Amino acid sequence: MSLLASSSTIALIVFSLLAPQKPGSARRPTAPETFRAQARVSNEAGLAGAAYVDIHIDKYSTDADRQAMLAAFKDGGYPALVTALRKAPAVGSIKVGNDTFVVRWARAERSGENKRTISVVTEKPMLFVGGGNVNAKPREGYELAVVQFDMDDSGNGSGTMAAAAKIKPGGPNGFEIDDYAEQPIKLTSISRSLS
Repeated sequence: MSLLASSSTIALIVFSLLAPQKPGSARRPTAPETFRAQARVSNEAGLAGAAYVDIHIDKYSTDADRQAMLAAFKDGGYPALVTALRKAPAVGSIKVGNDTFVVRWARAERSGENKRTISVVTEKPMLFVGGGNVNAKPREGYELAVVQFDMDDSGNGSGTMAAAAKIKPGGPNGFEIDDYAEQPIKLTSISRSLS
């Protein structure tokens, strides 16, 4: 499948604080956990494709991990962030077809009473959507993949995936994701299972 690619930037909460749970409240979902999503990609020319994506999280990154990533990004920009990310311990994996990618960053943030936003970053890109086109943009600098999705506490959700991405300063949270594809891959029908 060949899709056109152009620069598109999406704001993403990647390095956000995890909201603490109130004492005496009901137990909320946490790692280890596995999510299965349908990934749907399309472009303006009408080309489309779909695949299953399995996201397994062994544990969520700590506040200390978050601070280390923020410090690396602040001090050395994107190259330092990529280096720090690749040195971080594996916290999970993403499987697309027969390929498995190591997750080096995973955070969950409460985005409502019964909903969380989960952000996941792999140590390398998963797919260059549109990279096979004759006029495809260069792949240089797109060294990560970023997934973000919302899950309700009953285990259902939806989100997006930048299968090849780079992170740059900006946006309301201090970070923006530059997606190699012309638009993020949609993740639909996400379901959660205990690991």
